[in-house]
Amino acid sequence: MKSLENQDNRPDALSASESEFIHFFVRLASALNLPRSVGELFGLLFAAEDPIPFDEIVSRLGISKGSASQGLKFLTKTGAATIVYVPRDRRTFYEAETSMRRLVGGALKETVRPHLEGNDTYFEKIEKSIEASEDLSKKSMSHLEHRLAALKNWNEKALQMLPLLEFFFSAPIPKSLFDLMKRHPDEPEPHT
Repeated sequence: MKSLENQDNRPDALSASESEFIHFFVRLASALNLPRSVGELFGLLFAAEDPIPFDEIVSRLGISKGSASQGLKFLTKTGAATIVYVPRDRRTFYEAETSMRRLVGGALKETVRPHLEGNDTYFEKIEKSIEASEDLSKKSMSHLEHRLAALKNWNEKALQMLPLLEFFFSAPIPKSLFDLMKRHPDEPEPHT
């Protein structure tokens, strides 16, 4: 594993703090089964004070242009990064999204929803494989059919919950729990 720390004092080398941010997001990317480069890219953008041009991202992370391009495309598609216009500069600049609500909302729309909506194909394959299995006992076949039914049910419930999760991550967050309990401004004052 190569070290991302600023050991050679090059102007484009990473600082120790940038390396730690990158390490954090590499671990997160790994936990989410995303490529390491996605974690590196988001970590660098997240730690940056200003938008970073594509060529500098490639240079500072020491990754290929193809890997950077693919990772940045994924990050912009999910809303985790945005392309930023910098006047009088023709390069493409990127900036990290730092709002958790927008990050999760984008991930739900771009990755979770399509995955859940595309599961019908897999359910059909599983069902056909159960039906085609001649060596299964009736008990085993019944067991697998029940498991498939459970899987379909889980998928349907997850799809039903997505609008709620999307709303939750797009709704304004109250400053405190007590704000939730405050009366609505249009409500009349209670009589005492």
